[in-house]
Amino acid sequence: MKRSAPRTSRQKNAKQAAALVAVGGFLALSLWLGDELWTLSVYWPASGIGFGATVGVLLPITFTAARRCFRRFHSDGSKYSPRWAGAGIAYGAVALLSAMAASRAIPGKGSSATCRSEWQPCWVNHLYPGAFLATLGSLAATGAVMYWLPNWMPKLRARPRR
Repeated sequence: MKRSAPRTSRQKNAKQAAALVAVGGFLALSLWLGDELWTLSVYWPASGIGFGATVGVLLPITFTAARRCFRRFHSDGSKYSPRWAGAGIAYGAVALLSAMAASRAIPGKGSSATCRSEWQPCWVNHLYPGAFLATLGSLAATGAVMYWLPNWMPKLRARPRR
């Protein structure tokens, strides 16, 4: 029995390479600007916990909005295409900022004195204990509502009035 080697297309490899570059770029950008985003939490209502909850809510909403805008964008030169592209870019930028802030809230491995310095990845959790849980909880709750609500809306609308 003769077996040929499985073929891999260039397009598939290019997509995988682009995904790796995007993840690497996101991590580098997160390390560079993630701390700057969390400095806003001092002025946020409920400080770091409130900022984490806001980031957790914004991330799935803006990501979904950007995805829907880019799906409606057509390059055929229609009247609304530039508007959809602009809205998609704006939502995508907010989603990127939210993702950078959420990635900085991930607890670090150690809790040594160097983590208390604002240049270490785990300083957010020392200043705002519970920020990771607030971010993760609000992210999960918003994702669940966005997933389950469209399935429930027709049932709520079809309820007979008494």
